[in-house]
Amino acid sequence: MRASDMNTWLLKRGLTLPAAVLRFLAGGGVVYRQGQTLDAQIQFLWRGLFTNPAGRTRLSLTGKSLESVRGEWQETVDLFGLPDDIRVRYETIEGEVSGLLIRPAHISEDAPLLVFFHQGGGVIGGPNLSRAFAALLAHEAHAPVFLPEYRLAPLNRFPAALQDARAAYNWAVANAVRLGAASEQVAVGGSLIGASLAARISLDLRLEHSPLPVGQMLLTPLVDLADPAIKAEAALGLWPISVDDLAIMISHYAGAGTSLTDPRLSPALENLPGGLPKTFIISAGLDPLARQGEAFAGRLKAAGNPTLYRRYDTLPLGFDLFAGVVDEARSAVRNIAENWVDVLRNVEPERARDAA
Repeated sequence: MRASDMNTWLLKRGLTLPAAVLRFLAGGGVVYRQGQTLDAQIQFLWRGLFTNPAGRTRLSLTGKSLESVRGEWQETVDLFGLPDDIRVRYETIEGEVSGLLIRPAHISEDAPLLVFFHQGGGVIGGPNLSRAFAALLAHEAHAPVFLPEYRLAPLNRFPAALQDARAAYNWAVANAVRLGAASEQVAVGGSLIGASLAARISLDLRLEHSPLPVGQMLLTPLVDLADPAIKAEAALGLWPISVDDLAIMISHYAGAGTSLTDPRLSPALENLPGGLPKTFIISAGLDPLARQGEAFAGRLKAAGNPTLYRRYDTLPLGFDLFAGVVDEARSAVRNIAENWVDVLRNVEPERARDAA
């Protein structure tokens, strides 16, 4: 067994300790904010393993160079590994469009290809940051997932990521069968800024009267970069992404002189039309973007667009990073996959499945 595999195995074994023990090892007590209690395994990772005695926390952007943060995120993703007991195949796509394709062992005939724009706030890393989440989602939904590369800020500020995302989506539509979608259908989604890219693509296609994705999955979406409520929700911004980290991501992504109220950058500020794809919006309970996501869901519904909103109360913003190691994160992703399939198959939102 390689040393990296051994470290992942030891971490997963450690996380099987009782919740009370994990909280004790993390300094004792519970982390409780605005009626929500943080999952014990994540509390242990945060305060027990990823915060040093000086109070410096891995993954945080605050007070660090972007290069060092990128290294910390990649090392952490490697340590967490992938969910156990899933059958998927990975394929690196290179050429006109680059990225990571994940094919489950079984693909439903009616399943679309999901083009999913990865975690990282538009500044930290590539498709590997969303690999564990996408692998479990692909396995549970019996659908292929494509994680495209896109240019990162601050070297390539907005609209570089949007241009790359649109090109990747267009290419995926033209190559859907090759990428595993027997249905020839394509859906779009993303996490954080990636969700903003997905929402903007759907809006642009609608405004252009072009064919739409069959659905969109917006995971903890940052769709209004100018939202003053983000700072007001600072108590909910814990780890791995705090409100201060969000501010740094936004400053890198948009750059000086760019208006955060531009609907191209903040699609929630667009006048939302009807006729958009079926939408599934996901928030966490300890998530300073949850109000934003819920409000966006409400506006989509008010415009006549079929929309489902779900919140996973014990998890923080960025919980998708933990899909390979944290029980509640895995359960959430399985529930997300069930609801996603239901949404695509036209199940009414009120009949969609709650987390177990």
